[in-house]
Amino acid sequence: MSKKIYLSPSSQPANMYAVGNVSEQEMCRKIASVLKTELDRCGFTTYAGMSGTMYTRASESDKYGVDLHLPIHTNACNGNVSGLRIMVNKMGGEAEKIAQAIMDTLAPITPCKSDGISAMPSLYEIKATDAICVYLEVGFHDNAEEARWIIDHPNEIAAAIAKGLCNHYGVKYVATGSSV
Repeated sequence: MSKKIYLSPSSQPANMYAVGNVSEQEMCRKIASVLKTELDRCGFTTYAGMSGTMYTRASESDKYGVDLHLPIHTNACNGNVSGLRIMVNKMGGEAEKIAQAIMDTLAPITPCKSDGISAMPSLYEIKATDAICVYLEVGFHDNAEEARWIIDHPNEIAAAIAKGLCNHYGVKYVATGSSV
């Protein structure tokens, strides 16, 4: 039986990138759309919450009985902070193993030093979903260098996340254009 994964891209259209006249919502939905295609091609059952908010998506994810709930966001601070960050409920469990598998494939392609994995049990989607939740902040959209990189590389970001999930679950990664 294939693993079921729920993708929950940011629903924050007012969070504008430092460059490119695009929003966090727009870019995270783009990454999620490509990631859904990647994961489906590799044999996962994937749901993508492209409407609603984190509140409606948590209950939708529970309704589907998924194995993994994956919020996809970008972050903002002061324009000088950068790097991939992944949050989980607690360190030492299955969520951290999944986060590490994604970190191993995504961090090497990011332009800035990654901040790593941390426990953030207070984040709504982490505490509100029944499934394991691994919360991705793929970079900082108020940092011009990182914002440009995210805008220019949504397909590569999605592929790296898919490869990490395939590695974790012991599933063969099927690249675009490969015969299945």
